[in-house]
Amino acid sequence: MNLISSFFSDSEFGESAILSYLEHELPEYRFDAHIDMPLVRELLSDFPEIDILEEIKNLRWYHDNSPVSGTGPQRLSIRRWIARAASRLRYSRLH
Repeated sequence: MNLISSFFSDSEFGESAILSYLEHELPEYRFDAHIDMPLVRELLSDFPEIDILEEIKNLRWYHDNSPVSGTGPQRLSIRRWIARAASRLRYSRLH
């Protein structure tokens, strides 16, 4: 067990990694801890089968490093991307 995992559970470590990525790595993302913490917790709860951080990275690079540069709702874009990933995974498990 490494030092970080001794202080955080898997879900807490995942949550902090996602929040850090949103705040520091996602270009043009308007990070707000009061909004993003509940968003990340909800995503982790609603889509436990999905690697949320990996999907946010996929969203970033699918849109050529500018996934949230438009004027649309940034968090809704992320949630929709994650929901589609979950739908694709569920579909693939059925077929």
